Amino acid sequence: MAAPTDPFVVVQDRAQPRLPVWVRAVIVLCCLVQALILAAELLGYPIVRQAALFLGGFWSPVVWAGQGIFPGHLLTMFVTYGFLHAGLLHLGMNMLSLVAIARELHRLIGARRMAVVYAVSQVAAALLFAVMTPDGGPMIGASGAIFGLAGALIGFAAMTGWRRKRPLGQLWRGVAVMVVLNVALTVLMPSIAWEAHLGGALAGLLLGAGMARGRSPRPSAF
Repeated sequence: MAAPTDPFVVVQDRAQPRLPVWVRAVIVLCCLVQALILAAELLGYPIVRQAALFLGGFWSPVVWAGQGIFPGHLLTMFVTYGFLHAGLLHLGMNMLSLVAIARELHRLIGARRMAVVYAVSQVAAALLFAVMTPDGGPMIGASGAIFGLAGALIGFAAMTGWRRKRPLGQLWRGVAVMVVLNVALTVLMPSIAWEAHLGGALAGLLLGAGMARGRSPRPSAF
């Protein structure tokens, strides 16, 4: 017979859900990349950051040209740009946002589908950036993918609330917070690629709504 579950432990786990392994891996890799670049600069090798931006950042002209400076560059930059950050402030803001949003979204759609949202949103963010700023680059950071997770959270909540005929006031507050955050980041950091934020958020919104639509609604309690 299995031992009875400790109610306190169950409540605690639900209140503070663990991050999926892939989210932890993303955080570790982003921090490691930033640490290596900072270490190289302290040792007198600023060229390392320049090379990282040149080879790993996202460049819109590469998309429109259909080729980069090395074989596969057109494809690899869609991945690598999300692990590069402009500094500790940029990195810290993104990683804290990732932790907060991932914990909530993990409750709703699980680790695997959340990973799909993250990957698709990162690509969508870069594509919209390329369309809206054809000469832009280098664009770096995990913000586009993170806004995708936020969009998925809102989309999932919106579709679920609509299907269960619940008021959506809290949802619109979430949308307002995301818009205000994006505007604030753009004002505080003029070099922020808001186009990528928009692309990621729209992709996540559609994916989140689609995932909620695919679920059978649970009966409401009376």
